[in-house]
Amino acid sequence: MLTRYRMLKDDVNEGLMWRVWFGGDVQGLDSPLPDIVCLHSLRNKEARDASVSVMKDIQWTSFANAKKLVERGIASGPDDFWLFAGYAGWGPRQLSGELDRKSWYMCATDSQTLLKELARQGRGVDPRDAGLETWTLLMDMIGRGETAAKHSFGFDDLMLKEWSQANLVKIDGGQIGLAAGSPLMGDVEISRGTVDKLMMDAAKLALSEDIVAGSVLRASSADRSPFLLSKQELHHSLILVLLEDEKVALGCMLNHPSTKGCDVGGRTIPIRYGGDYAIKGQSPMMWLHCNDLLLDSGLGTPVGDRSKGIYKCTQEEATVAISRGIANAKDFLVMSGVCVWPKYSLANEVERGIFEIVEPSRVNEVLNALQEQEILTKENLETSLSAGQAAWQKSASRKESSSDGAKGSDSPLMLGIGEGFDEEDETVVFNSTKKVSELANDALKKWVATFLLGAPTLA
Repeated sequence: MLTRYRMLKDDVNEGLMWRVWFGGDVQGLDSPLPDIVCLHSLRNKEARDASVSVMKDIQWTSFANAKKLVERGIASGPDDFWLFAGYAGWGPRQLSGELDRKSWYMCATDSQTLLKELARQGRGVDPRDAGLETWTLLMDMIGRGETAAKHSFGFDDLMLKEWSQANLVKIDGGQIGLAAGSPLMGDVEISRGTVDKLMMDAAKLALSEDIVAGSVLRASSADRSPFLLSKQELHHSLILVLLEDEKVALGCMLNHPSTKGCDVGGRTIPIRYGGDYAIKGQSPMMWLHCNDLLLDSGLGTPVGDRSKGIYKCTQEEATVAISRGIANAKDFLVMSGVCVWPKYSLANEVERGIFEIVEPSRVNEVLNALQEQEILTKENLETSLSAGQAAWQKSASRKESSSDGAKGSDSPLMLGIGEGFDEEDETVVFNSTKKVSELANDALKKWVATFLLGAPTLA
């Protein structure tokens, strides 16, 4: 891949820095020991002897050889090379299968075209463009320019740009493959053990004071969602904490109805997707309600020792209560599956603002809003997502609600952006008019359509 924006210090030639492109996610930019390949077009015998020919006028060599060629004056400097960290890999016959499925197009090109494109990239092409100009150029060369134009600025292109911003843009110089305490990391050395202890102490503080079983969390309201590029199901999610201790945290998502339901009292209650995991030895489904009058009548027990007004019961108890007219089917939420976090991880995510704690006074209103959702269908996908979004908005603090439920652009979760970042409007995807917040909503819709509805093309 021809996009880049990380720098690597030369440990042989003092003062030199090498630009590094992203070559693939196997032993790539974030690996402790990235696999670095150097391409060049040097024609002298010494350079050719230290290299392997890839195609006419283009060879590859190791980073160690490249530094030696510069040291001996055979190469003029780092600008004679193109460094790629990491590579893409396929199993036996995997790539040919992907070609057959049109996941890839075969593209034969001459060395001059490639060299010209590498030179253009080397002059400072913005990595946030994600190499799309190069892709469009090659698509034009193989007669697929119309296909490229059709998908230009679509969802996939915009997500790729956001991935590039998060993974390839490094304002601090983007050093790779460096251990803590390296001179390039600053003059002050902080041991890993010290950092771990500080993080653990902070997590314990959050654990003991804020997060308990029965708490409800809302995913961050930052413009750039922390779940834009991964775990899209957690974008604008509402999480009921079921367990939080020094070993593990368990919770379930509340605002994702599935395509299945439970028939009780002549009404079908949607079974909600709570997460990927099941609790061993317990029923796969958990019944919840937030009605204090039902609790007073003996229906259910609080979730956790310091419940925020949410109670759990069995299906049998709910069925009996509905048949006796004590409860209504709409009083209940039925959950299937849980989310799991390693010890202290959830507390750290709250500390960092990835999740926010919902005020106890708002929990009842939030759960009542969720009860308006129905079994998920292709026809009500938009309505279901809107209802889940409405419940998420109701969970905002009163201060945030008074400002339309949105944080400003100074949120600490504007990932990938730092001082000096040259961006006209950091709330939109680079070189587009698409709001990042809208893109995150689109990504959630695609996740629901794909994994809960089984209809990826619907989104």
